[in-house]
Amino acid sequence: MRHKRLIDIIAPNAKNILFCIFLSLLLWYDIFLPQTANIAAEAISIPVQSPLFVLIEAFLPPAGLQGKIVGLVLYLLLCFILLRLNEIFSFISVRTILPSLFCLVAGGVLLHPHFLSPGIIVALLILSAVYFSFKLLMEEDPKYAFNASLSLFTAALFSFSCVWLLIPFWIFAYSSNVFSFKVFIASLLGALIPGLYAAIGFGIAGNEHLLFEYVRDSFNLFAVDFSFSLPEIIYLIFIGFLVLISLVDFILVRSQESIKPRREFAYIVTLFVMVSGLIILSVPDSNTLFWLSIVFGSLLLGRFFSLKNNRFTKILLSVYFGSSLLLLLFS
Repeated sequence: MRHKRLIDIIAPNAKNILFCIFLSLLLWYDIFLPQTANIAAEAISIPVQSPLFVLIEAFLPPAGLQGKIVGLVLYLLLCFILLRLNEIFSFISVRTILPSLFCLVAGGVLLHPHFLSPGIIVALLILSAVYFSFKLLMEEDPKYAFNASLSLFTAALFSFSCVWLLIPFWIFAYSSNVFSFKVFIASLLGALIPGLYAAIGFGIAGNEHLLFEYVRDSFNLFAVDFSFSLPEIIYLIFIGFLVLISLVDFILVRSQESIKPRREFAYIVTLFVMVSGLIILSVPDSNTLFWLSIVFGSLLLGRFFSLKNNRFTKILLSVYFGSSLLLLLFS
């Protein structure tokens, strides 16, 4: 009976979805305060900025009211896609809203103040790549390999380090026994197209040097100096502790799960580890990759807390939401 109550609480029904939308409006309250736009603009510090996003900024200032509204809509779309991924695929064995809720809360707390960011676009594109990767596992059609690498390298136009995520995709395809010569060629073709179109577009505009400098400067290491406050550091350490527990739990129980869900979730874990490694190396786009760490970390936490229903996990969950509220109020 306790298990049924848990399923009812975390089920992605209309009431829970409306609650998440209402929570997002509370977390993004500054969207209604246009006078904070200058403060938000000063808070944006990216060592190497995507020339494509600079072009978007010219039409839609990220810290302006319109930019905040677009950022909120895209972030809600991001959380909705997390919800749909869990409903379409079986990497979490129960239907749960927790991955979206974790992403909503962690993003709202750690990425405050809110504005249109390349990280939102990158997260949406990478989740699209994950979707096509899972479809490749289901149908073994090379077109999904093409779509997955197309999404990955389109994301690379906003955060160049995403090109390295093609390696986990190939590992996933190989370990899932769907890797073939056709899949390899399709993935290469999908990877070439975004760069080709970008080169043509910037070349016509006479700004091809911006694209070259973007790629060149993206290979620097230790280029980002993260400046978190003490409460944020404590909060991040606690989240890291929860993620570590989630990883250990998956490793211990994965042999008890079906092959397909295990491979899908192992792919998510691999992506999270690679993104975390890039952030630790402080690549120039680490601030953007931080969005991906929140998204994949939310999937890890969502699986653990959806499948575990005991006093220990309830205490951890209460501490998580309590600490998130405190950090939001006093940061």
